[in-house]
Amino acid sequence: MPLYKILRSDEWASLASAGSTRGSADDIDDGYVHLAAASQVEGVAQRRFGDEDGLLLLEIREDALGAQLKWEPSSGAEDFPHLYRELRISDVQAVAPLPLSGGAHAFPESVAGRVDPTRAQFDAFKALERDHPLDMLNLVRLRGEAAYPAGHPLAGEGLSGAEAYRRYGADTAAIIARLGVEIVWRAEFQSTLIGPPGEAWDHAFVARYPTAHAFLEMVVDPAYREAVKHRQAAVETSRLIRCRPAAAGDTFG
Repeated sequence: MPLYKILRSDEWASLASAGSTRGSADDIDDGYVHLAAASQVEGVAQRRFGDEDGLLLLEIREDALGAQLKWEPSSGAEDFPHLYRELRISDVQAVAPLPLSGGAHAFPESVAGRVDPTRAQFDAFKALERDHPLDMLNLVRLRGEAAYPAGHPLAGEGLSGAEAYRRYGADTAAIIARLGVEIVWRAEFQSTLIGPPGEAWDHAFVARYPTAHAFLEMVVDPAYREAVKHRQAAVETSRLIRCRPAAAGDTFG
C-alpha cells in the first residue's frame, strides 16, 4: 500500500539535495516522520497546511520502510504511519505538485481516490436545508484487493474490494433500516457516453434519506463508523452527489 508525505518546497529541495530528511519542525519535535495513507492524506492537508500553496505530494514505498515504520494512534485515535528514521530519497516513488484549487488542495484522483468527503465538502453539505428528503447518487469503483490499514483484523487477509464492500453493506443494513433509508434505484453500469475516458463504476444506486438529519445521524453512529472501514478499504474512487427529489415528467427540461 502506498503512503504519502506532504512537503513544502524548501523541505523537498532539502531532501532532494541531501538525500534524506528528518521532516518538518513538527516531525522533528515528535521524533518521527509523519506519513499518511491514501484515505488520510486529504485530512492531513486540511488540518496541517490550511491554505498553503506550493506544496509537494510524495508517494512513499511502504515496503522500503521496514520495521522502523509503525502504525500508531494519532488525532481522533485513528492509526497513522510513523517513520522512526530519516525519510530517504530512495523511499520516494513519485512526486507531484499539490496546488490550491477553490480553497482546497487538488489531489490526483489516483492518490486520494474520492473515498471520503473533504472537510469543505462536508461543511457545504451541512449548510444546506436539512428538513426535506434527499436522494444521494452513489457511483462506486472498487479496488481489486481491499486495502485495510495495518492493525485492522482483516489486514493481510487478501479480501477483494467486492468482498469488503459486501461486508460494508451487511454491517450497515440494520442502521439504514432504522433511519428509514431506502435504495430507490439501482442499475448495472455499461459505459460512459459523456465523461472522462476510462471512467467506470461497479455500483450505481440512489439512496433516499427521509431528511439530511438521518444522513448525519448515520455517519456519527458508532456502529456505522466501524462499518465504514470496510467501505474505505473496498473503494478505489467514488462519487456521492446530494440531490433534492423533484417531480418526474416527460421532457428533459
